[in-house]
Amino acid sequence: MIAPSSDGFCLPHEVFELGLKQGPLLVYLYLICRKSLKHGADKMSCAVIGKAVGLCEKTVRTHLRTLADAGFIKVKKHGQTFSYSLSPIQGKVREPRNVAPHNRWISRKQVWITGEVFEAVFPVPAEVFQLDLECGELLVYIYLHYQKGVRSGQCWPSYATIGAAVGMGRKTVQRNVHSLVDKSLIQAEDTTVRRKNGYSYNGNLLYTVKPVEQILKAREKGFLTELKQAEAQRRWDRRCQQRDSPRSAL
Repeated sequence: MIAPSSDGFCLPHEVFELGLKQGPLLVYLYLICRKSLKHGADKMSCAVIGKAVGLCEKTVRTHLRTLADAGFIKVKKHGQTFSYSLSPIQGKVREPRNVAPHNRWISRKQVWITGEVFEAVFPVPAEVFQLDLECGELLVYIYLHYQKGVRSGQCWPSYATIGAAVGMGRKTVQRNVHSLVDKSLIQAEDTTVRRKNGYSYNGNLLYTVKPVEQILKAREKGFLTELKQAEAQRRWDRRCQQRDSPRSAL
């Protein structure tokens, strides 16, 4: 059995071959995260899920019904909250597995949290749900974690490949990639492919996925800097008021 990690959770490649649309897939991935980290037995709410994945409660509720009706989860309601269990998924895979040769995620067979044995799993930091990303950004970011090399942190899937996996059109994937770059979560570099006849053409972007821990530390440092600057400004304002108050009295 895969030991739950305090730092993350594991996903089989097959989660991207279930034919789920963007919203239900993202909610499903978050439920997997909670279950993997031993929080799945707790009573959940649509508000908690919505905050983590960037969706409103009503939309989360709709996606939960979709997942339950399709047999991916079993839900037991407790008033405004619910508990859930994950159902086996191997019988729901719609496409044959096509693992790119550059993928270097864990390759030995693993017993996943549903009790099913998968050929391979890949780790995802649980902190991805703490980055305040929009729904589409979060899905693309998680998929790049699947594709990236363990040591290099790099990968080069096409927009079409990403879109087919996470239920997005090419332009939507492109927009979300640019947004992740702007937020300094990933780097994207142009590549060139040279043919045997000597001609060259533009290849897929080369993505470098930055460690989540590094991102969170940078954000924390920036937040502390802002607090210090705000406190310095308040002190300056108080000094100015104290200096000007005798003149006002005259």
